[in-house]
Amino acid sequence: MDLSVFYAGLLAAPSAAERVWGVDRWTEYFGDDAHLLPLLDDDAPVVRSHGGRRLLVEVRAVALVALQDRHRGARHGWPYGPVVVRRAMPVDDATAQARAALDALDPAERDGVTDRVAATLAERVGPPPDDVDACRAYCTLLALDLVPYEVQEVDPTTLLTPLQVAVHRSQLVSPRPVPHLRFDGPGGTVGYLYRDGTWVHDLDESPLGRDVARFLERLAAAQPRRWTAAAAAAEDDLDHLRHVADALARVCPCTVVTDDA
Repeated sequence: MDLSVFYAGLLAAPSAAERVWGVDRWTEYFGDDAHLLPLLDDDAPVVRSHGGRRLLVEVRAVALVALQDRHRGARHGWPYGPVVVRRAMPVDDATAQARAALDALDPAERDGVTDRVAATLAERVGPPPDDVDACRAYCTLLALDLVPYEVQEVDPTTLLTPLQVAVHRSQLVSPRPVPHLRFDGPGGTVGYLYRDGTWVHDLDESPLGRDVARFLERLAAAQPRRWTAAAAAAEDDLDHLRHVADALARVCPCTVVTDDA
């Protein structure tokens, strides 16, 4: 049976969110690289959340991560040469920049850009209602050539671009509540587990960070009451952190950090 029937239609869908779903299905069904490679040129935006912020991410970034994961698992390097990359853009920044750029145009130019953006939204983005304004703003910046890109090589060992490495390091720079559990990888901290009412796991988007997040989700699914209970005694929280550290020891090094650390 040709398993591409489970994802090929989604990869070609007019909705960017459906194409992202297609990437997930491509991963699930071990799809052929050739089916995903065209999406490395797909600049359509989708809205994602990280660390409480709404960010605009291009479909190409999602496809790149999926291909990197595939080849990282195969351990035979990156065969596709340089890739186009850019940082995710906060929704508020995109909205403000798009508004300022449109205000600087004369009415005829503004109408032309607005018409082109409306066509792009209808033909290539198809955002859900809550994301229409954000995606319209981003597509406006694309139409005005105001979205900066870099062309970068993929490291043959880590299969990451320099921008991805920089973004992963920047995602975990603020302090976390104590006590907490810190997860460390070869390049530094990849995330934390701490209580903020209930338990919160705050991981970067590196390959190891995503692996730890999936492991924590499985632990939480196996013991939901333990993970969703309201604040307990401090010693109980420390016991929980130590329990998780022991469970994840084979995934990555873990350190329980207390007020005394």
